Amino acid sequence: MKTQRTLAVLAAILFVLAVALATVSKQMVALGAVVAYFGGGSTEGLHGWVLRFLGPRIWDSIVQPLLIRPAWLPFASLGIVVAGTALSWPIRDAAHRSHRRG
Repeated sequence: MKTQRTLAVLAAILFVLAVALATVSKQMVALGAVVAYFGGGSTEGLHGWVLRFLGPRIWDSIVQPLLIRPAWLPFASLGIVVAGTALSWPIRDAAHRSHRRG
């Protein structure tokens, strides 16, 4: 039950962050622009780290397409995944109950 509640809170935080990012500015802001705003030259650092540890294929096929998406989209997508995990997490009490009548 504790894990399910933790996942639900994390999903709520991700949804609030997504809505905040979507409504703060008048125009759509790319995730790469948000990363550059908060980290200065962090986009170049991220590029170097991904190339060094994960390879150029990951940069070209996963990271770079994410950086051109709207900033709220990755957070909303991750929130949906976490909320689905929280809803499908087995409840301990239900696992111990028997459906047989005796």
